Amino acid sequence: MNGGMLAKTASHPAHSPRTIRVAWWVAFAITIALVVGLGMARSADAANLALPGPSASIQPPFEDGEECEADEPDCAEEEGEGEEECELDEDGFEECVGSEEDEDEAPPECLLTTARPRISIAADQERLRLDVRYTLAAPADVSISLRSSGSKGALALPAGKRHLSRSGSFHETTQLTGTETERALAAKQFTVRLHVLDVPGSCNRYEFRHLRVRRGGEQSPVFSETGADLRAGR
Repeated sequence: MNGGMLAKTASHPAHSPRTIRVAWWVAFAITIALVVGLGMARSADAANLALPGPSASIQPPFEDGEECEADEPDCAEEEGEGEEECELDEDGFEECVGSEEDEDEAPPECLLTTARPRISIAADQERLRLDVRYTLAAPADVSISLRSSGSKGALALPAGKRHLSRSGSFHETTQLTGTETERALAAKQFTVRLHVLDVPGSCNRYEFRHLRVRRGGEQSPVFSETGADLRAGR
């Protein structure tokens, strides 16, 4: 009995140390290959996500002046800019004020220091009156003109040259035609230009006054830059 067991054991000899080492190195090499293969696969997937395909286009950042959808936040902020607001004052008159722009003071070489124009219209007499309170750094020749904008077309009056002192008030009444009176009554704003002669061209930006505040009746409106100009009787 014991002899049979010994014979059976002898038919399955133990693995040699060399065989074990070879098997270990083979398993180690396979493990390294799997790790390297997984790393390369992940790198390829990341590259595919980061780089657009041949048909994809890279969009530039949003730029000024570019159209956008109305529900985008940037558009929502811009839509309200520059719009005219109208409301009734305590006297029941409609007062319309456009967006105010930051106006810096003109440099001394431009001569025109301040100017507060006001336009009043008398439809029954077909007349337009321009009043301007002003200050100048020095007496000068000034070309004064005006233009309106409204639903019935523009009203433009030719420029007239006046020699103005250092400060004071300028008044001028113009007789209108029937068509000109209709355009003046339908005006949304008047722009008055006070062009001081013989000053640098850089002074042009300080020449314009936009009268966007309208008060008074439909047949006798008065236009000014601000409501305070009207209440002060300027």
